[in-house]
Amino acid sequence: MSDSMTIEVTPQSEGPRQASGTFGALGLLVRRRMWRDRWLVLSSALIVALATLLSLSGPALVSRTIDAGAADAVAAAGAGADLYFTLPVGNPSGDNVSSIRGLPVEAFPALGQTIVDNLPRRTGSVVADYDAWILSNPAPLGWSATDEAVAANEDDGAELEKDPRVGDYFQFGYAEDAEVELVDGRMPEPPPSPESTTGPGAVVPPTEIVVSQEIADAFELGLGYHVQVTTSVGESLILAVVGIVAPVDPAAEVWAQYPEFTAPAQLEGGAGPSVTRGTVMVSGETFGGITDALRTPFAGTVRVSIDPEALTLNLASSIAGELKELPGNTKGLVGDNAGVNVTLKTGLDDALREYPARARAALAQMSIIIAGVVSVAAVVIALMAALVLARRESDIGLERARGASVGSTGIRLLVESLIVTAAGLAIGATAAAVLTPGVSTSSGLMWMVALVAAASAPVLGSLQARRMWTGRREAANRQDRAKVAKGRRARRLTLEALTIVVAAAAVVSLQGRGVLQTATQGIDPFLAATPVLVALAIVVIVVRLYPLPMAVIQFFARRTRGVSGVITLAKSRERIPVLPLLALTLAIAIAVAGGLLVSTVQSGQEQASWERVGADVRIDSELTDEQVEQLEQQGLVVSRGLSKPEATIAFGSEFSEGHILAMDANYPTILTMGGTEDVSSLQAMYDAAAHIATGEPIPSLASQELIDVDVHEESTVYVGRVYVPIEIIGQAEVTPDGWADGGPYLLMPAEQLFASTFEEPVAMNIAFVAGDGAAEAVAADKAIDPTTVTTRDAWLASMRDSALIGGVERAIGIAVLVVGLLAAVALLVTILRGVRERGRALSMFRTQGMGSGYGWWLALAELAPLTLAAVVGGAAGGLAIMWLLGDTLGLRLLSGGLEDPQLTANWTFLAIVGGGIMLLLFLAVAAEVLTHRRNKLSEVLRWGESR
Repeated sequence: MSDSMTIEVTPQSEGPRQASGTFGALGLLVRRRMWRDRWLVLSSALIVALATLLSLSGPALVSRTIDAGAADAVAAAGAGADLYFTLPVGNPSGDNVSSIRGLPVEAFPALGQTIVDNLPRRTGSVVADYDAWILSNPAPLGWSATDEAVAANEDDGAELEKDPRVGDYFQFGYAEDAEVELVDGRMPEPPPSPESTTGPGAVVPPTEIVVSQEIADAFELGLGYHVQVTTSVGESLILAVVGIVAPVDPAAEVWAQYPEFTAPAQLEGGAGPSVTRGTVMVSGETFGGITDALRTPFAGTVRVSIDPEALTLNLASSIAGELKELPGNTKGLVGDNAGVNVTLKTGLDDALREYPARARAALAQMSIIIAGVVSVAAVVIALMAALVLARRESDIGLERARGASVGSTGIRLLVESLIVTAAGLAIGATAAAVLTPGVSTSSGLMWMVALVAAASAPVLGSLQARRMWTGRREAANRQDRAKVAKGRRARRLTLEALTIVVAAAAVVSLQGRGVLQTATQGIDPFLAATPVLVALAIVVIVVRLYPLPMAVIQFFARRTRGVSGVITLAKSRERIPVLPLLALTLAIAIAVAGGLLVSTVQSGQEQASWERVGADVRIDSELTDEQVEQLEQQGLVVSRGLSKPEATIAFGSEFSEGHILAMDANYPTILTMGGTEDVSSLQAMYDAAAHIATGEPIPSLASQELIDVDVHEESTVYVGRVYVPIEIIGQAEVTPDGWADGGPYLLMPAEQLFASTFEEPVAMNIAFVAGDGAAEAVAADKAIDPTTVTTRDAWLASMRDSALIGGVERAIGIAVLVVGLLAAVALLVTILRGVRERGRALSMFRTQGMGSGYGWWLALAELAPLTLAAVVGGAAGGLAIMWLLGDTLGLRLLSGGLEDPQLTANWTFLAIVGGGIMLLLFLAVAAEVLTHRRNKLSEVLRWGESR
């Protein structure tokens, strides 16, 4: 009876030991299985690490790209983003001639630091530097005379010989940094105090000045010359030239404010007098004496420079709010001089006002791509778990046969998953900290990765263990079994319909909400989830439609002789694996959507460059007839004219302001070359203008705002201090909204406008050049100031190389590479999942006389339908994402155009994506052939297929 069953009674005190033994056995089993499948476990951990890296570094790169874009937006605005504070300087008494009281000149140099100290906190934190200068309005010269003539007049009372100075103007400048050196003569003496020049018999001596040699030559002056300047209120002052000077450092930044000190402006045009204008630099004392003598203050400017690198998106938003309140508080910026009227002009608020919308658009686009990549990685993690479970199928089957519960199987898999997840998260977080220092370890995407990594194997393993339960009962009645099957189909249809409905609801909700109403920080979870839901809905549709093409393949496979037909027929009857299909479809959809996004934005930028520049080249200065002829000889089209914003337009007794654009007859050709299809209204204007006589109303086109004001009486436009008669013959359908400051617009023919007689010179100040090589031809003309030239190529480069737009394109490029890698991994995992099944089938076929060369066909028959279905579904998903969500992504903001660009496909990119998928398929089939090349029947087939 030694073999009889013995019942052992375990003492109560050994309970904990038994429990510890259970946990020890659990740990031992987990360790052994992980070591046996160590390469798969390591691969799973690396995939988790990659997904963690993407989930942490992706949002960090997005945030840093947007912050860099804020700095770049301010840097692109250049000096226009600085703060310009203008206030009257001089004439501090504010007498009855001028009601404006100016700041004392001696207090002006310290004003810059006072303003900086009084700026709001956030605005002051981005200040780089400041500078200050004074430049008066042009003062007309009345007459000039030599020193000898003045002396003779004083000695014998002879009549002073005065040379009239019609059309000559002096401006007076003062800045502490404007250092000059004496070339000839002497430096001026300070003007006498006002007390010494008042009273009976007091003689007012001339104010001594020095001029540059260029001023002396342009105005035909020299040492000892006396010049009279006058003001609009009738005050006059005598100036005496006592020296010739030159800048100590002509390259100093301060001289940019006084270009006419060494380059006097000489303007000619129209039928009025020519104008010569120059700047005279004086000391602070002399400047104060001039303002006292003329009894009027002059404009002083303090420029506060902004450091773009100090800006972030949050700081930019705060500064934009401070700038809204600053214009009303500018008097408080000048400290003890609060009684002086201060005005602020800056383009910083415009740059910061527009940027948040662009940042939201960039965030929307990068949210889609990054969340899509992380989602692909999550599906690949689940695929890796399924691959591990495929290796554990026999283990789970033995456990179930020995009575193990589904829960115990899930617990063992959970312990293993937690170990793999922890290792992957640690590796990924470490890599993210190295690649993106300072990255936050708190990310919603990372927790999604952790959840998928930890739950995939336990959930899939539990379902697999449950299916292995041999005790499951089925109804014996066929009708009852049909009812059960019908219920399963109904539940599946409900889930599929729910997936499609949720995706549709997400799209509709996102279109109604709009991306530009969302926050500008972090990945928008709702926006990021919508493309994934769309791709999931596409997968559901593909799975449902998959049997249709397979039925066609089965039809031909039945009529195909040989083993290939049998293999094709068998594989075409199998259900498509959903998890690999989801991974490949989502990867291809993200890649296609990213490619469409980039190509659409780039196409929109190309069109926007014409809108923002106006032609291949825009020159914001006058071109001579000789320069135009030289450009036209090179096969280029040139149009020149006058651009005058905020011009006064009179409609009878009604007055309005508008932007005048008067271009010559080549302008419609320029517009046509830029893609404008309908220029018929412009051409009709030029045709009508060709038949009018000089002095008759000039046919013009106007924006609807001006047409609404037009009272059909005498209409005129104020140009050159003359009201020129015009006749509005139609609406301006083609307006320069892209490069001009804003409407409403009045378009006129330049030839007829410049045939008018003006009281002051009016010169052409704008020109457009279009044609191949336009930028190079303009750059070769050294007479054209390069600072006045804007080219389409430069505009495109500034857009595409900007931190924001360039960052978006780089993020999409990296994302496409990563999803390509993940797609390759998904395809490889799909191959490995079926490698034993295909090996067993191949060996069975070989027992029936089939050659080993059919192994490639077996792999192709299994992988090709899956790959083709993924390609079709992914392409449809990418198109659906862009078509359904394109209006919410702010494409216009990143293209820089006036309207949303049309969806544009880059066929080269799509061909590369398709070619990459086919290459992966080829490599997969080749790997399959190499795997089974040396298979032996004895190594694959076993009695009962036990292994």
